[in-house]
Amino acid sequence: MRVAQPLPEEAAETQLLLFRIAQEALHNVGRHSGATRACLSLRSSGNRVRMVVQDNGRGFRLTGGLSELANRGKLGLLGMHERARLLGGSLEVRTAPGKGTTIMVELPRGAIS
Repeated sequence: MRVAQPLPEEAAETQLLLFRIAQEALHNVGRHSGATRACLSLRSSGNRVRMVVQDNGRGFRLTGGLSELANRGKLGLLGMHERARLLGGSLEVRTAPGKGTTIMVELPRGAIS
């Protein structure tokens, strides 16, 4: 693990929700992706915090929105999205078959105080 720069302190609730998102994302990597490498980064810039979890696994076809995730049984992704929403943030999933998966969460600093 390498820390490029110290992160500002966040509220305990924010830290817990970010941890749970990272935990679910990494669980999905281990369970579904077949990846040989995964990377998690957490950065703060101005009044935003951004977390990225990226793997080199098999990826998957992502079509539709949140309702499609639930219909396809991707409840972990749906839960991550809801956690990001609770923090006033957003979650983006970039994936394609054979191209790995990237989960990006961006939220305002001090989302929960």
